Amino acid sequence: MYDNMRFEYAHFNAMDFGSYGLGASVSPMGSQLMTTNTAINWGLQNLEVNLGTQMNYQQTGHLAQLGKIERDELIRLAKLNRVNLSVHAPLLSPEGLQGNQISETARIKNVKEFEQTLDFVDQIGKKTGRKHIPVTFHSSGAPIGNPMPKEMIYAVNQENGQVIPLEKKEVAYPKEYFDRYGLKEGVDYAPVEGKQGYYYMYPQAELKIYGKSQLQKLKYEEAHADYWLRHYKEQMKQFVQGTSAVGDVDKNPVAVAERLKSIGGQAAEVAHNYEALLDQKRTLEAEAQNLRKKYERNGQLNALVPSEEYVKEKMKKTFVELGLKAYDKPSKPMIVIENFYPEFTLSDPTKLAKTIDEIRGELANKLVKEKGISKNRAMQEAQQLVGMNVDVGHLNLWKKYTNPKTGKPYTDKEIIDWVKKVYPYIKHVHITDNFGDYDAHMPVGWGNAPVNQMIDVLRKKGWKGRAILETFGATQYGGQGFGVAQSMYQMGMPLVPGGPGWEMAEGTYFQAGYSFTTGPILPDVNFSTYGVGFSGLPYATGAQIGGQKPGQKFSGTPMS
Repeated sequence: MYDNMRFEYAHFNAMDFGSYGLGASVSPMGSQLMTTNTAINWGLQNLEVNLGTQMNYQQTGHLAQLGKIERDELIRLAKLNRVNLSVHAPLLSPEGLQGNQISETARIKNVKEFEQTLDFVDQIGKKTGRKHIPVTFHSSGAPIGNPMPKEMIYAVNQENGQVIPLEKKEVAYPKEYFDRYGLKEGVDYAPVEGKQGYYYMYPQAELKIYGKSQLQKLKYEEAHADYWLRHYKEQMKQFVQGTSAVGDVDKNPVAVAERLKSIGGQAAEVAHNYEALLDQKRTLEAEAQNLRKKYERNGQLNALVPSEEYVKEKMKKTFVELGLKAYDKPSKPMIVIENFYPEFTLSDPTKLAKTIDEIRGELANKLVKEKGISKNRAMQEAQQLVGMNVDVGHLNLWKKYTNPKTGKPYTDKEIIDWVKKVYPYIKHVHITDNFGDYDAHMPVGWGNAPVNQMIDVLRKKGWKGRAILETFGATQYGGQGFGVAQSMYQMGMPLVPGGPGWEMAEGTYFQAGYSFTTGPILPDVNFSTYGVGFSGLPYATGAQIGGQKPGQKFSGTPMS
């Protein structure tokens, strides 16, 4: 059905996907080493290991899920079996979200752990002789995106990084209220049908009101200070009435105040009050100037901004820093940023692509400045080091939301149009299925994600990156194994080049070879039953040390 999905060279079994990079993700549950070994026995040539689970990471760190011995064994198995490994980084927040606050301290901490992931990927690269191994990072780390801008948006207070939800609400304000803040009917607010005098105020309106009210507050305080300064100047004039100093009150009031302080009594009190108020106004002016410099746009003070704008700047900083680290490593790991759930910031792939452009530009500038390379080479390096990982399952979740441009739920066509638009940025692909409501990680064809349409787009454009089946959710929904065989069948791929499809697997070695009867190794599986059985291997490999032990598949006798 899809020519580029067929094998282009002699192979040993139908899962040798090397010619175009189709592979599978190792379930983040349980022993990834054991599951990887199972996958290799099945013949999978491209595998993605996960550092993304959350179990006890506060005490151990994500990378501790794969200790040194396990990592060494994973790499050894991959090298011996010519398996290409890629890595999914921990599900940490690149913007540094901690609780309901975006913290620079938290961002720096997460970057340190991301760097450990790059170290692991570089270790794989050096030992297997491969460069530009994909390592997937999520575009953001928490649900503070804005998929329903007229219903609810998240905003961030730039003064302290606090995340604030703003929701659509009914109000009974007079029209003059909206006019005062320059709000537009149909954009910022709309009448409530059947309720005279009531309006829906959209979240965007609160952003505008907050900014303008802050600016108005500063202007009010300055005006208040001006009023009292004029009052005290008039009082000073009374104390110097009949002298040449009356004219000096307007020209040089500070000098007059100094003279009045030496007189004492009420005159000195007025002078002190004037000077104190003058200092207060100067402080207000400095604060206003500083705030305007930092936050004023289009005549209003935007200390409160949409989360996407704030998060974007923070995540750009993170990936530029990681890009520099990746450049310095011998294997130059390739950072691929994945579109996450619609509720997370920058999950819209077109916005993510634009952000990747900006990351590449900033990274290239850093490479020129810090590494002394030419602009052309720096941009080439940046484009190789940073790209996009498109997850079709995550795109499918947009179907539960309404497209503000059409007023209707997102469709397959709109999802595929996204893929076409961001194609130049795609370096890696995750394939999984769901029903548009939950990230179920089901095999292809079990849900309604437009997987085959996306593959068709990639095929026609000649894409040659890796497509990783993240279908380890198969066991949770009545399936078995990695969901690979089921997906292969639904994707119209042959059992062997030019041969029958996967619907013919019944009764063949493919059915048994792809573990239709067991499924992947998960935490509730008795490892002794599925031990590798090579008596000389360490426990970290899952083997049972010693010969003739229950559950071993080999006797312990060395092979000749």
